[in-house]
Amino acid sequence: MSAKTWGIVGAVVVLAAAGTTTALLLRGGGTSDYTSLPTCDKLAAAVQGKPAFHVGQNVTHAEPFHGLDPAYSNIRCETADGATFVEVDLYQKSNMDPLTTNQYPDKQVHDGEWRARDIFGHSQLTTLTPDIAYGSLDFAASTCTVEQVKHNAEVMLTVPMAKGTAPGASAAVCKQIAEQQMPKVMGAAL
Repeated sequence: MSAKTWGIVGAVVVLAAAGTTTALLLRGGGTSDYTSLPTCDKLAAAVQGKPAFHVGQNVTHAEPFHGLDPAYSNIRCETADGATFVEVDLYQKSNMDPLTTNQYPDKQVHDGEWRARDIFGHSQLTTLTPDIAYGSLDFAASTCTVEQVKHNAEVMLTVPMAKGTAPGASAAVCKQIAEQQMPKVMGAAL
């Protein structure tokens, strides 16, 4: 090859490397998977009123949990009455559907981000943004639930609505919780 051809090849390699480095920086260093769960104390500090949380569920052990570990881990931090809670679910690469604990119908291995978004899409909540949904999951609309998905994590916050909140007003209050409280919870969770 001539010097000119080597120069062009060298320039292409340098530009490709620069593009790859930029892409890695934008994606957080090449990986977007969260691997560690927060503590209940950290989550409680992010929830309005800083409730006293205890661990309601913690799937972090090495033993299989219906075939989902190590591709799934979670922690649920809740108040003594269970009315207020935060749940953090982390998904890694797997071919197991966490809802059915069976293989996905397509029998494919999906990455953690795909699995988190698949679960997020099953809720009956109002979409605030493509990554955040809010509403009440109980018949009496006595609670507000906000879910957010980020990379391979799904985080859910549920808080009771103030007594006497009218059904029409509860949706507006819940939307406000999604906009103002959920960013703090996500910061503590991830």
